[in-house]
Amino acid sequence: MKKLVFALLACAFVFTGLSSAEPRNRRMWENLNFTTLLSPDLSFTVMPGHRWEFYKSSGMPSDTYFMELFVGPNYAIKIDDSFKFKLSLWYYYMYFPNRFTQTAPFSHNIEVIPTIEWKVSDDLTISDRVISHNTIYASNYATEDLRTGFSSMIREMLTFAYKLNCIDKNLTLLLSDELFIGVQQDADAAPSALGFYRNGINSNRIYGGFSYAVTPTFIVVPQLIYETNYDAAGTLVGTNYNFYLTVTYLFKAF
Repeated sequence: MKKLVFALLACAFVFTGLSSAEPRNRRMWENLNFTTLLSPDLSFTVMPGHRWEFYKSSGMPSDTYFMELFVGPNYAIKIDDSFKFKLSLWYYYMYFPNRFTQTAPFSHNIEVIPTIEWKVSDDLTISDRVISHNTIYASNYATEDLRTGFSSMIREMLTFAYKLNCIDKNLTLLLSDELFIGVQQDADAAPSALGFYRNGINSNRIYGGFSYAVTPTFIVVPQLIYETNYDAAGTLVGTNYNFYLTVTYLFKAF
């Protein structure tokens, strides 16, 4: 497992050495997923997250620049031997500390997350997860009228999961692509990455990594993410190279 993590980190530094005109950042993300299994179909998740920046192509890195918390129930049902449907309804708290301006904007969000999983074979599973990300309050605006509003973004992620039984029966290769599309701007507040999102394509993320089940209830997922960000005209305005680590603990309550 350690060798896989070191290999992913090495790839991240190779990617960040590629020449590029737009700003480039290197970042580390961590999430702790605590999920309690209430029944074979129903579960409840609490997932805090932390992100920090250790390199910028221009200027000083911002260190810790984002913290988050997801809380909510999940429902899963097996349609047949090949298909499974999942639905999550999460409250999502977003917090943006800034050490340069001494400010800390935050937002309240509601996420509706349907997912379809297709078991193509014993080794290959393809999933399509759609997040309806709805922002209902953002503190970064000047007045309370602007802070209370609504914007909606669709985040669709297509994932290929392939079990590497030839190496380790607990190891799975993951490849994903996630597109962020704003579908409803707030009527009054100006679009902002710290608040209400604008319409159109905002960013795209390509993921590559592994899932390793240390035990059936303790799962470690290291991934590399290449993220591209766009302005309202569709012009590439920045790229991020992220090392993303998710640790999941499953608790069975039935």
